[in-house]
Amino acid sequence: MRLKTVLIIIAALPVVLLALFFLYSYLLSPPGSGRDLSREIGVPFPALMAHRGASGLAPEETRPAYLLARELGADYLEADIQRTKDGVLIALHDDDLSRTTNIAEVFPDRAKDSVDTFTYAELQKLDAGSWFNKTHPQWARPSFVGVKILTLAELIDIADGGYHKPGLYLETKSPERFPGIEKQIVDLLTARGWLGKQTALEAEESSLEETPMDAPDRVRVREMPGRVIVQSFSADSLEIFRELAPEVPRVFLFGQYTVEEMGSFESVLEQALAVDSHAGPSGYMAWPWYTSKIHSRGMIVHYYTINQSWQMWLINQFGADGIFTDRIDIALDYFGRLEEPDLEQYFQKIDY
Repeated sequence: MRLKTVLIIIAALPVVLLALFFLYSYLLSPPGSGRDLSREIGVPFPALMAHRGASGLAPEETRPAYLLARELGADYLEADIQRTKDGVLIALHDDDLSRTTNIAEVFPDRAKDSVDTFTYAELQKLDAGSWFNKTHPQWARPSFVGVKILTLAELIDIADGGYHKPGLYLETKSPERFPGIEKQIVDLLTARGWLGKQTALEAEESSLEETPMDAPDRVRVREMPGRVIVQSFSADSLEIFRELAPEVPRVFLFGQYTVEEMGSFESVLEQALAVDSHAGPSGYMAWPWYTSKIHSRGMIVHYYTINQSWQMWLINQFGADGIFTDRIDIALDYFGRLEEPDLEQYFQKIDY
């Protein structure tokens, strides 16, 4: 009998410890704990960002990826912004073009050259879609072959062009290589009506304090004060944005290596606060004790990059305010916002 009792206790102990952990997590950083902070700056809660577009389903940072993300109902279209040799703002993640284009075929002697050494006309000679078909054969489509690198202006057209009105979540990628890129981004967004004085319609919409969760049939982030968010691993770049467009929410990106470089998690948060920014940590850091520290400083937190539904559940339980995801379809489904589960219908709608 004693042995049986001991075995029962041993078997029950992990369950008890897990229950205690989640109770501790709930008390420290319950789901929804950052809702008010998000609404104060006009950002939807929870915010679902299509990381490089619907990049798990289509070639990242290309027209089909962003069209698909928009039609699915993403809150934000996220993009990495760089600049060509002749000054055109483009959406591209990597420093060079070897991973996501056929540059080795078109410019074999320049395959590892950085993007800023190419003119926009040169970049338009590249195929930015075929690599995806080879890497992700389960999602390959003939229509992806030959898709082009996208400009920021074209991304704005996509955000403005559908029934859903997502916001823009823009990262300055290696901004030290592109002096003045922050002003160029702000100037373009201002010229296109994304920054500056609110229209009467936007003021009316904002006064309703509606979020996509309040109106699940339509994304309307474009009409909210937080329609544009800028992000960067560079505090200097965020400081420039603060000077140029103080009304635009800023997010300081960081990972575990940043914490190690700066000495502590608190030091990273102080760096973010120094440029009046919010937090964009790696998903590996999405523990409730970190989320609680972020919220206690009046900052919202958006974690990257979360692609599995169990991860979304866990991070949501730990109080996250939003996530970046390559699989915006999975995120929308988890949060009960996916209008149609048949992805083929969305591909047909965007003509891809």
